[in-house]
Amino acid sequence: MPQGQPIAVPDDGLTTRQRRNRPLVMVHTGDGKGKSTAAFGIGLRGWNQGWRIGV
Repeated sequence: MPQGQPIAVPDDGLTTRQRRNRPLVMVHTGDGKGKSTAAFGIGLRGWNQGWRIGV
């Protein structure tokens, strides 16, 4: 795959910046350990980039 070339371009009429600024909800489910750790890790990474997060 060439560097910087998208595999598919969505036909939703949004620019890349508009698409990246849309809200995103992530839900971690399942048995066992690691769900909270994964969720807080993703939240901290987003917060570090200046995104608004909620837990």
